[in-house]
Amino acid sequence: MSAFINEVTIMGNLGRKPELRYFANGTANLRVSLATTEKWTDKDTGEIQSSTEWHSVLLRGGQAERVAEYMDAGDKLWVRGKIKARQYTDSDGIIRVISEVHTKEMKIINTRNRKKTNDDPVHPEDIENTEEPEDDPLESFM
Repeated sequence: MSAFINEVTIMGNLGRKPELRYFANGTANLRVSLATTEKWTDKDTGEIQSSTEWHSVLLRGGQAERVAEYMDAGDKLWVRGKIKARQYTDSDGIIRVISEVHTKEMKIINTRNRKKTNDDPVHPEDIENTEEPEDDPLESFM
């Protein structure tokens, strides 16, 4: 067992309609942005404040296909995975580094097509086991 842990769990809303793509080997690939919003009351003014974080999430295989088929902008998705950094060169030739969540498990919480009856929190027994194989076809793209 490793002494290190790289695991993240996020539940948020999709920023836009998912666009499914396929690798040359036929594996489905989907990148989505998930928004998580934290709210609090300002101690000085009593006003409600909020801050939204955007998370880049990568799904592949059956997970990618399900999210692309059933979800749209604003729908809620729960994911568990690991954080990976990736480097790319932008259109100006500048090398950029981004962090993204590579999903191992996911659960569609609600969609415009299939809403839950209330906003109950996710319980472990509700989580669909959607683990994808450990071999990562994206390794060759990083």
